[in-house]
Amino acid sequence: MSFAVHILGANSAVPNKERFPTSQYIKVGKESILIDCGEGAQIQLSKYKLKPSKINTILISHLHGDHVYGLPGLIGSFNLAGRREPLTIIGPVGIQAFLVGVFKTTYVTLNYVIVFNELDHEGIKHITELKEVTIQAFPMKHRVPTYGYKITEKERKQNILSEAITTYTLSIDQIKAIKAGGDFVTSEGEVIPNAALTKEQVNPKSYAYCSDTVYDEDLIPFIQKVDLLYHEATYLHDLQHMAEKRKHATAKEAGMIARQANVGRLIIGHYSSRYDDLQPLEDESKIEFENVHIVRGGDVYTL
Repeated sequence: MSFAVHILGANSAVPNKERFPTSQYIKVGKESILIDCGEGAQIQLSKYKLKPSKINTILISHLHGDHVYGLPGLIGSFNLAGRREPLTIIGPVGIQAFLVGVFKTTYVTLNYVIVFNELDHEGIKHITELKEVTIQAFPMKHRVPTYGYKITEKERKQNILSEAITTYTLSIDQIKAIKAGGDFVTSEGEVIPNAALTKEQVNPKSYAYCSDTVYDEDLIPFIQKVDLLYHEATYLHDLQHMAEKRKHATAKEAGMIARQANVGRLIIGHYSSRYDDLQPLEDESKIEFENVHIVRGGDVYTL
């Protein structure tokens, strides 16, 4: 099954001529999920030929403007396009009041239902289950209530080998039992182990999203061994004092978290607009964790 992370924007605070604020489009099989929705998200969706109409779940990390100011416009565009399918929006307490306030003051009446799921919990928590994936949320340490997200493929039933069906003349019921994990017993009483009858099971792929947050080792158990981690890297480490004051992380610290969590790959974003050249951020993070890349609008990371 395909699992791809499309970067729409990765700048912090304000857009500049080349970089839009944070937003990502996650495509898993037939599921399309939007994470955060900074200004320009609709422009980026159009530019990279991604279908907004396929988005049925939106995850919001926190209510700072660079993560939500594109959301009212996107929801309004859904309305103008004649959307009828329900839309689920998940985020910290206040996301519903924010959107309801905007729609009330701008005289918008929606043609479809928005289902809000406001988060206010400690630790990692299962928050929703879609056809292809499960989604968990966990709190992060920022200036306002903020949540990270972990998206994990559902485990699939065993795929049975076609030659096993032929060799043992398996019935439908026997095939179902083997796909469910069972062994097969021949008419002579020989036990054929499940592993000899099925294709090797592929571990479910997982993606974790951490923006915005200070360097926080409490996150490590929540993101342990994910295939791909996105972690904010607002500053280079020479401005670590500023990062700590503003509750952000440095590129070095993002690498430290990835290394300690033993993730497969790290991508970093949420850069301060002070940086025109982003390569030093990647170089600094690589000191701690080799498999790291800076993200830009249009980048696609497949799992």
